[in-house]
Amino acid sequence: MSRVVLSNEERKVFFKDFIDAIDYSQKAGILSDFLLDFFSQTELDSFIKRLEVFKRLHTGHSYAKLNQDLSVSPITASKVSRSLRDSSDSFKGILDALSSPAEVVTKSQPVQKDNKRSSYLG
Repeated sequence: MSRVVLSNEERKVFFKDFIDAIDYSQKAGILSDFLLDFFSQTELDSFIKRLEVFKRLHTGHSYAKLNQDLSVSPITASKVSRSLRDSSDSFKGILDALSSPAEVVTKSQPVQKDNKRSSYLG
């Protein structure tokens, strides 16, 4: 993608289109397919790892534990922590819902790039 900065108007229109695409995909029952097709594996890994860092910080995990489990640097953890502190109550509510007891995931081996869907959907 180009490094050309979007205008505020473009950003608003493009963001709305993106949200509409997610909403449509969710209602059509194809959200997973949309996200897997839309994002590269690297982009998707980045987003899902960021969400996991948000969840763990929200439930009180230390920076050291994040580094140990997810290889997240203290600088990255600090940036996410700052974003969490400044986030909306709606976002924190989502994190509350997602942070209910679940299996703890730790470092995993890299997945084969040719089998993207099965590496995310099982």
